[in-house]
Amino acid sequence: MSLTLRPYQPTDANVITTWLKSEYLMRQWCADRYERFPVTPEDMNSYHQQYFDGHNSVALTMVDDEDIVGYISIRTPADYSSEQRLGFVIIDDSRRGKGLGKAIVSMAVDYAFSKLGAIKVSLGVFENNPIAVRCYESVGFHRVVKQETECYDCLGETWNCIEMEFCKKSLSEMTLEELWQFFPICLASYNPQWRDWAKEEIGLLSEFLSEYYPIVNHIGSTAIPGIQAKPIIDILVEISPNADWQGVRKVMETAGYICMSSSENRMSFNKGYTPQGYAEKVFHVHIHAMGDNDEIAFRNYLNSNPAVAKEYEKLKLSLLPKYRNDRDGYTEAKSEFVKGIIRETKVMKKVVDAELMS
Repeated sequence: MSLTLRPYQPTDANVITTWLKSEYLMRQWCADRYERFPVTPEDMNSYHQQYFDGHNSVALTMVDDEDIVGYISIRTPADYSSEQRLGFVIIDDSRRGKGLGKAIVSMAVDYAFSKLGAIKVSLGVFENNPIAVRCYESVGFHRVVKQETECYDCLGETWNCIEMEFCKKSLSEMTLEELWQFFPICLASYNPQWRDWAKEEIGLLSEFLSEYYPIVNHIGSTAIPGIQAKPIIDILVEISPNADWQGVRKVMETAGYICMSSSENRMSFNKGYTPQGYAEKVFHVHIHAMGDNDEIAFRNYLNSNPAVAKEYEKLKLSLLPKYRNDRDGYTEAKSEFVKGIIRETKVMKKVVDAELMS
């Protein structure tokens, strides 16, 4: 065989549509993207004209010499410039069992990495298509756990979709910019489990850091019921400024945390970032010197003032489109709001302290 990928041509539809021999197979291939069965060449070319622009979305045909033997699409998801997503994967049904499925997916992945500059390639596949799942796994794709399973109504049934990803580099090889592209900021509705997960992790942190007499608190937006938040549990650990900070770091890393940053009397750690994406539970642990805890005042103020908490949520939602892949920029853009609240809490504390002293 002499397999190559080339841009899709309108006349290719005359061959490709003949491979869709049943509506069941068609729905496995396209879900609800085409309205009716059978798909005609005219339907396919009309869809191409509407949805494939040749820049953010391309369609490729695999040929063996001059014979059309496969078809696949690649598109850039909105706001995820470092990711490419595969779709509409199909091969000539008369040539199944000859490795064409693995070949076209492998070639598309290479195309995404080498020509489109992707660091991650993703796809979705129905659970009722185990042959395709095994094909993708043989190429190197891994299943990804999503907060909500994507599903479609097909042929009177509900079909669940499996999310899969393939990464170009290991996490340790990625630059900070690539990591933020790989782990974009996303906001999720408040989840009551966040409080339980935080409580459980606080118990573990208190135990293995016990020799440092830590004060441990759940902070950040996941500690504020009723507002959307990044599904990442932020925890503040306060220890003595005279503690053995390198010893603390060693304990944290032994416990499975990865050090994100370290400076005088401050360290940050994470847990839950994997080559397949976010784990179900993701934690950021901020270790500060005792008394360096403005985050607690901010959390308490927003919990006591739901209207202000909603203002904060509105601000975060407005920043998301611009800073989805720029965590430093996102944090900086929120800083004036956060600092304003903290200043107000300090003024209020001085007033209360003065009243208590009078």
